Amino acid sequence: MTARSGNLKLIRAIETPLPVYYRLQEALKKKIEDGNWKPGQLIPSERLIAGEHQVSVGTVRKAVLNLVYEGYLYRIQGKGTYVAGTKLRKDSLRYYRMMEALDGGEAELEIRFIGLKEIQGFDPASALLGHPRDRTLYELRRLFLHDGAPLVYCESYLPKGIFRDFDSFPPARFEKSTLYEMIEQTYGLPCIYNHELFGAVAAHGAVAKQLGVNAGSPLLFIEMRSFTYKDRPYEFRRSYCVTGTRRVFAEI
Repeated sequence: MTARSGNLKLIRAIETPLPVYYRLQEALKKKIEDGNWKPGQLIPSERLIAGEHQVSVGTVRKAVLNLVYEGYLYRIQGKGTYVAGTKLRKDSLRYYRMMEALDGGEAELEIRFIGLKEIQGFDPASALLGHPRDRTLYELRRLFLHDGAPLVYCESYLPKGIFRDFDSFPPARFEKSTLYEMIEQTYGLPCIYNHELFGAVAAHGAVAKQLGVNAGSPLLFIEMRSFTYKDRPYEFRRSYCVTGTRRVFAEI
């Protein structure tokens, strides 16, 4: 192959337009990411979308199916296609599922609000959130109890620039619903996925006091980063779990 023929092939490859279904897929995705289509909203029918964008119904169907696979949309048989909210199942939105055994019952957890304040950015939180260290973060502290006994203490860090007036909400709101649901309902940002890192630490200082355990007691330690649209991280969380009688259950 000559250099000239190789260049011509490269030029043709660059000039080749993107498939129509893909361009439509990106246009529909932008409607979701820009908030024009809200979580839980029923999207227009395939025929209406086809008419609006001057494409075939088959093209719309392929674009919509791809967005279903990507987690932006979901379908209910006989009802239609909806904008996906927080991707985690509602049953797992109780933050921590604590069980005594694999075939045992799940503990009903009470959420107790401890405090919310603005703090100076710090690492690793700022770095993991892609947030400059000189920018303010919100620090939210909560305790999760079962029958009055503390099981989980957690600290969540969120960028103030994304969650304006976050500290204006009454404490009761942080105790009546999960943080994921609250953020989705208030800011239109669902949790698309998260990353978790598990380890073990010794209880120390305020953590030991909140959980009512002796300093040095072993705890399950979970670091988590939550992502919304466009792979954007919006929460960094550190959780300390007492697992003497109940352990963290995960369904994958």
